[in-house]
Amino acid sequence: MKTSVKIALLFVLIWFTGKYSFFYFDVLQTGDQYFFQVMWNLLCLLLAMFVGSYMEKRGEDRRNSTALGDIKSIMGGGMVYTVAVSLLMYVYYSKIDPDYNAHQVEVVEQGLRNSFKNPKYVKAQRESNPAFKTLTEDEMFDKLMENPRVMYSPKSVMLISLLGLLLLTVINSIVLTFIFRRLIFRN
Repeated sequence: MKTSVKIALLFVLIWFTGKYSFFYFDVLQTGDQYFFQVMWNLLCLLLAMFVGSYMEKRGEDRRNSTALGDIKSIMGGGMVYTVAVSLLMYVYYSKIDPDYNAHQVEVVEQGLRNSFKNPKYVKAQRESNPAFKTLTEDEMFDKLMENPRVMYSPKSVMLISLLGLLLLTVINSIVLTFIFRRLIFRN
């Protein structure tokens, strides 16, 4: 197994330990503090890619390496991290903390109920969507709640995190290649 893959798996373990510790000790669990958990994930991704690639590049013959090859090798560890973390997010939100997603749906539902108390909002919704013209307010409410219920399911969270981390892996690999080639391992 490559060093970058081992390092990536180590940082997956570090990330999950942190995530579970936040849950267990009830730290950073409110909506406005959740930003720090996201940043924790991004930091672990960046460190997994940097440390794993640095460990591999340190012993590599750099005379024959290309920038594209470096991007590819850096992405290897990032992809392992991305897939493993996304799968762990699915497990976390479906088995360990399913109440978080249920709470998020309740928050959206309460906000929508408050909006439905305003007749102008209901009128604007009917005008914006032709299908709502024949529906009752309860039917409109159910239609509008379909999207948040799907968005806050564990599968959706996993897919969104997979896509987001994949994009960050690509961007980080390009930036790290530049840093390695221009600053750290200059010829």
